[in-house]
Amino acid sequence: MAIKKSKNYDFIIVGAGPAGLTAGIVAARKGFKAVILEKGELAGPKPRGEGMGHYPIVDIILGKNFLPSIGIKSNGGRVWHSPGNLQTTTTYREYDHYFFEWRKFIDRFVEIASELGVDILLKAEVTEPIEKNGFIIGVKFKDKNGDLNEVYGNALLDCSGYSGIIGSHYGVPYDEEINCPIIKCLISEANIDISETPDLQFYFIGNGDLDYSPNFPPSIAYVFPLEKKRAEVGLMLRMAQVPQMKTVNIPDHDEIMMVWENLKKGFPGFSEFFKEAKIDYEELTYIPNAKMVENFVPCPGVVLIGDSAGFVNPFGSSGLYYSMAMSHFWVENISKKMKELSDSTMDSIKYQEYIWSSENVEEYIKKFEEFEVYKQVKSMYNLIGAFEYKIFNRLRTSDKINKKWDYISSLLKQA
Repeated sequence: MAIKKSKNYDFIIVGAGPAGLTAGIVAARKGFKAVILEKGELAGPKPRGEGMGHYPIVDIILGKNFLPSIGIKSNGGRVWHSPGNLQTTTTYREYDHYFFEWRKFIDRFVEIASELGVDILLKAEVTEPIEKNGFIIGVKFKDKNGDLNEVYGNALLDCSGYSGIIGSHYGVPYDEEINCPIIKCLISEANIDISETPDLQFYFIGNGDLDYSPNFPPSIAYVFPLEKKRAEVGLMLRMAQVPQMKTVNIPDHDEIMMVWENLKKGFPGFSEFFKEAKIDYEELTYIPNAKMVENFVPCPGVVLIGDSAGFVNPFGSSGLYYSMAMSHFWVENISKKMKELSDSTMDSIKYQEYIWSSENVEEYIKKFEEFEVYKQVKSMYNLIGAFEYKIFNRLRTSDKINKKWDYISSLLKQA
């Protein structure tokens, strides 16, 4: 197969979700050429409901007060339901939180990136990185016609999501260690009044609680209210403790969907939201919140960002803020090294060897580990590890979890 003529950029970004689009916007604002390769037909191709806190970075990237203009303000509450919906605990976030429509959110990213001159190539499926002298210098991708292309750059950012296209190439164990199955479902005409139920709802399901699937992994069913009687609902399988649990069998696709259908019809509290509701979208997919990737720079020249790095809130909340913050951090720090050489006459190989020298990579990683957002995510992983071990492994069943609910509530308030 013939390879089409290549192009050169400062930043090559895989994936046009919030992480990738943030990276492109930050790079372009700093005066660098960036290209985003997205295998879907449009940016952020999967439909979903969403919510996030109104953090400063959202204003920096999308414009001041854009998020409030498209969202419904929540009080930041999360209602945690014990197994069988016998007890509840409500926790609150101190920052303003908004629920919004995904397409409005993503379209704003695209609008800004396009105005800044970022090239966004759709139906561009990255197949593998291009290496030279131990450095990644570009990627190969198939375009919409199935033709093979090459594109070159000085930094490659893998923002491709839980599949981690580049991370997988370097042996990141997404399926074995990073990803958890999750059903995402959008419903309209839901049995919900957002003025009465403005909070996120989480329903604990212990191992052994379901008569129709007694060996099902511990799970959490959730409800994210949206506007006009719409909601995102779903089921998160919590897999981090499963290897140590003898009473759990790893379910296949059919068993997960069978459990989901039963939960919609009759799980206490949760099934109420489905009365008279219309299902607009439903998919079994994955969320990378079992653990973080151990090495964000698996090869000089590439950084794994956001979901590709398992850099999310492992308690099941949105990873949007964390992926945007991570993108901003890495582009900013790599850009500083590029600026140091902007007037240099050295050839491209020497230029890249400097940016990705072992000393500079060590500096990037050290600064990132000192970054407050990194510390937050790491702390949450440590906390949820202890939390899930105590609840899903040691207590495990509905009866035991309910008996210890006061203790569990105290842990939830620390999360």
